[in-house]
Amino acid sequence: MSAEEQLQKRTRRSFLLLLPLGVVAGVFTSVGVAALRFLRPRIVRESSDNWINIGPVSDLIGKIPLPQKISTDHVSGWAVTQEDHHVYILPGNQVVSAVCPHEGCEVAWEKETNRFSCPCHESYFAADGSRLSGPARRGLDQLPTRVQDGTLQVQYQSFENNSTETIKRT
Repeated sequence: MSAEEQLQKRTRRSFLLLLPLGVVAGVFTSVGVAALRFLRPRIVRESSDNWINIGPVSDLIGKIPLPQKISTDHVSGWAVTQEDHHVYILPGNQVVSAVCPHEGCEVAWEKETNRFSCPCHESYFAADGSRLSGPARRGLDQLPTRVQDGTLQVQYQSFENNSTETIKRT
């Protein structure tokens, strides 16, 4: 056998040995990319601080709670959707969630009685969000706020229902 024939035989044999290795490498690469796509949103959600603009502090004055609707990103797997939430801006630029801590119904501000009320199970809350009466075991949940360049910002969070402690949902 000539040197050229031996070289061709060796080249074909090398190719046939490398072919299965290439297929296995492709499978592992596909699985790795799929795992990264699945895990990436959790990493992004945990590392971002998600401050949402409410409005200029100079416009948020008053003696009664001001209702406000905010929009947040909801990450589920690798899908991101927009969710609307209602909050109340209290005098002093504190922000409370409009979600009743009892079973999660949305509270409303009653101007006549100067209190928040939950229409589902008759829990009542003072103008500062503290619990007055009803089955709710704590007051309305306060949300982290900050003022950035004259704009009030809030960091929306969701909390566990029907507990005496404020436990953030993850």
